[in-house]
Amino acid sequence: MIPRCFVEPQEWLKPVVGISLEDSHHLTDVLRVAPGDRLVVCDGQGGEASAEIIGISPGTVSARILDRRRQDGADVMFTLIQAVPKAQKMDWIIQKATEIGVWSILPVMTDRGVVKLEEDRAGKRGGRWQRIATEAAKQCRTAWIPAVQPVEPLVSVLARKLPFEMLLIGSLEPDAVPLKTCLAGLKARAPASVGLLIGPEGDFSPREFELARKAGALPVSYGTRVLRVETAAIYGLCVLAYEFNQS
Repeated sequence: MIPRCFVEPQEWLKPVVGISLEDSHHLTDVLRVAPGDRLVVCDGQGGEASAEIIGISPGTVSARILDRRRQDGADVMFTLIQAVPKAQKMDWIIQKATEIGVWSILPVMTDRGVVKLEEDRAGKRGGRWQRIATEAAKQCRTAWIPAVQPVEPLVSVLARKLPFEMLLIGSLEPDAVPLKTCLAGLKARAPASVGLLIGPEGDFSPREFELARKAGALPVSYGTRVLRVETAAIYGLCVLAYEFNQS
């Protein structure tokens, strides 16, 4: 199988591109590539190209672009707004969300969230999450990498204009509409972008629910079973992908 690498967007239009240090190490020390070998390089924004390795030096691989093409994006762009859960659950959510085809991931701090990240820890965690998304994109052979946004308080996110047409919030409240019913009406409106908001282990606080409703969020229910955070996120994204992006 031909190796795949991602390059920075500013490198993309150059006739010869430099491969990242991490990918160069994998190519040389693990795959044992040599000049003349072929690669597929992507810019993470739908750009994809065949390339030929022309230079190898310690920590660096350079490749000449042979052709460029465009990989189609999803019909509907999904943003996952995820309350940061404990342990390694967020890593798993980001990996699987990338495989499903999410457009963007926004980790948030919530009132009842177990995990509280200081700014420096949030920055380090954000870099790790973006690398996980990149590796997942390579694995599923897509030219699109979801942007993992910086961690923010949920109340700050809900206070500004949201960058998608519809927002669904997973809810255990009695007035939540069944997801199947909600999607039937949502498909008729043919949105180009949908946000899915998933809460923490302790669920959203009353003020967060109120703010979400004021922001236009539609509370949806997954049924009578109470799902774990990571299950709820991936279940919701899978249903959305099936309904809107089956191709």
